[in-house]
Amino acid sequence: MNADARIGIAYTWALRREILASVDTRALLSLATVAETGSFSRAASALGFTQSAVSQHVAGLERTAGTPLLTRRPTVAPTPAGREFLRHARQILAHEQAARAAVARVTGRDEDTLVSLAVTPATEHLVPVADRLAALIVDDAAAAAAALTSGRADVAVVDGITAPGDPLPGSGPDLVVRVVAEAPIGVLLPAGHPLAGLSGLDLASLTDARWLDTARTTCSTSGLTSAARLGLRPGAAYTGTSASTVAALVRGGQGLHAAPADLVPPDGLAIVPLTAPRLVHRIEVRVHAAPRAAVLALADAVGTTR
Repeated sequence: MNADARIGIAYTWALRREILASVDTRALLSLATVAETGSFSRAASALGFTQSAVSQHVAGLERTAGTPLLTRRPTVAPTPAGREFLRHARQILAHEQAARAAVARVTGRDEDTLVSLAVTPATEHLVPVADRLAALIVDDAAAAAAALTSGRADVAVVDGITAPGDPLPGSGPDLVVRVVAEAPIGVLLPAGHPLAGLSGLDLASLTDARWLDTARTTCSTSGLTSAARLGLRPGAAYTGTSASTVAALVRGGQGLHAAPADLVPPDGLAIVPLTAPRLVHRIEVRVHAAPRAAVLALADAVGTTR
C-alpha cells in the first residue's frame, strides 16, 4: 500500500470519528435530504423540521468539516468535499437505521407494525397483497438486499444468476433464506437463428455474438457475465425491466439474452439450455433470523397465488 493510500484511509477513519464524536445524526439526515431534494425548504418539509433548524444543521457540519459542503447559488448541490462527506454520512445513517431495526426485532417493539417488503421487478408478482403492508419497494437485487439489511424492509424477495448451490449476492449468516424457484439458464434467441435447434450451448462459444446490454431484467446480461466470469459482446442497451420488451428486442435481432431454461419461449423465439458453465436462475425470500409472526407469515406466503 503506497503512502497516499495510507493517508486516505487514515483520513477516512479520522473523518468518521470526528462526525460520530461531534454531530447529531439529525444533522447528517438534514444534509443528506437537502442534497437529495436540492432545497433547504423541501428538506425541512420532508423531515418535519423548521428550515432554520436544517440550515443550522448544515452550517454545523460545515464548521466540523472546515469547508463548505453545499453550494447555495445558483443551485443547492454538494461541493466536491460535500460529496465525499455525504458518502460517509449515508453509511453512518444506514448503520444507525439497521441498529434501531435490530433492537426493535430483539425487544419485540416492532410486533404490531405493518410489514415492509423489498422485491426485484421479476419477483413482485409473487408477493401476496391481501394483508395490509407498510410498503412494497421494487428495486434491483442489490438495493432490495440492502433494504433488508438496513431495516427499511422486513422481507426481501430477490432473484439472480448463480452457480448451483452458491448463494445469491447479499446473503448473510444472520438471514434465513428460502428458495422459491430455481431453473437452469438458457439462451433466448430468434426461432430462425442457426443455433436455435441445438440441444445445448457453451457460453464461451457465444462471446462474439451480440447480447442485449441489460442490468435490471430477469437474467440480466450483467448478472450472467458476473456469474460466468466471462465477457460478452454488447448489443443494444436496454435499461428497463419488461420481459415483453426483451423478447421484442431479441426477436428483432438486437442481441441474445439469458432466460430460465424451463420458460415457455415467447412467439418467434427459442430457448436453448446453457450446458457450460452450469448456472441457474434463482428466486429467494430472505428474512432476519427469528422474525416476528407477521413477517414470517408473509415470507411463507411469497410464491402463492394472489
